[in-house]
Amino acid sequence: MSQPEPAPDPQLIRWGGVAGVAGVILLLCSVAVVVALGLPDASDVETLTDFPDIESGRIAEHFLYLGALILFALHTFVLHRLLRTAHPAPALFGTVIAAFGLVIMAASSLLHVSTSPLADLYHSPDTPAEDLQAIEYAWFGAQSVFDTMLATGVLLVPIGILLLGVAMRSDAPAFGPHLSMLTIGLGTVGTIGAAAEVVDPGSDFSAAGVLAIAVFYFSIGWRTVRLGTNASIDLTDSEQTPVD
Repeated sequence: MSQPEPAPDPQLIRWGGVAGVAGVILLLCSVAVVVALGLPDASDVETLTDFPDIESGRIAEHFLYLGALILFALHTFVLHRLLRTAHPAPALFGTVIAAFGLVIMAASSLLHVSTSPLADLYHSPDTPAEDLQAIEYAWFGAQSVFDTMLATGVLLVPIGILLLGVAMRSDAPAFGPHLSMLTIGLGTVGTIGAAAEVVDPGSDFSAAGVLAIAVFYFSIGWRTVRLGTNASIDLTDSEQTPVD
């Protein structure tokens, strides 16, 4: 007979939960930078024409956003460690899909690396006036590639969240029915919103996907922190009463 799998290390659980909550904080800080500095939308041409004035703020926004995604990925893999004994299939598939989406979003995070050379060329006094329109076209082309990557990631992550919710519902007492239903609901709403954005790129439905991701990592991250600080709970026992 195979030996029962040992319970996850409480310190690992606690660190995973802290990563999820801290990722949401960094994401909010990224939004705060945009609001406080009045940064234009990344797809607006003002991002190119005003780049010398907003460069520092835009770089800060991008690094905070990238940090949030890295922390979300760490929390996702800790969740897989917690859920794989409850229902291995949705736990594995949800982790892989969510992590893959986060990687794609991370790859689109440092947009300024691609667009700053175009901005430098646009604002250079040596650039002929007749070339400015061509530079704008090139900038829009680079922006569209990053927008596509972002839309793909925002679509995949909620699908992974939905599957993780299914794993929580499948006899995972550490999370309980309420959090599992919340996770499934967030994954569903986020997937529908992101899919609508893909069908109609001019809409703002992707905001629902980003919001669902943030709420998921904050709520489940906080529960994970509590699990890591509760030494009495047996995460491998399906009959254990959920933590209140």
